[in-house]
Amino acid sequence: MRFSNASTKKWIPFLYFFLGLGSLVAILFVMFFQDEFNQVKLWYLIPIFLVVIFVMIYTSAKYFEFDSDGNVLTFINKGLFISNFVNYREQRAEFPKEKLKSYRIKNYILFCLLYVYIKSRNNKIKRIQFNISLLSRRKKRALKQSLDKVLKHNNAIS
Repeated sequence: MRFSNASTKKWIPFLYFFLGLGSLVAILFVMFFQDEFNQVKLWYLIPIFLVVIFVMIYTSAKYFEFDSDGNVLTFINKGLFISNFVNYREQRAEFPKEKLKSYRIKNYILFCLLYVYIKSRNNKIKRIQFNISLLSRRKKRALKQSLDKVLKHNNAIS
């Protein structure tokens, strides 16, 4: 089974643009009308709030690709904004299906993480983390089914 969250990939630069533009307009508005806002300190929170949202989207929105065709499992995580030019946030894991020991999907308030536990060469269990926040519910369910199928096959062999 092979899938990715490429359909949501096109919306992230759109969000970056409008959040950045909104932050800039709010900061300029507060700077130019600073005398009127001295009484109300709440107006200073608007640009800070927009910048915090921008940082949260930047850290949690990542491209995810999964491939379980053949004898190898492939997981790929990349940044979305400038990853077409510079792959500075790429995380890739390829390993035989037999090395998969378990997995866990953790849903937090703003993001979702996939933890994959694999057996390393020296028989230690290694944990690899992938961000699957932008994966749809249907694709998360398919990911669980595919990994459960691999684990069931691994348990039948051993």
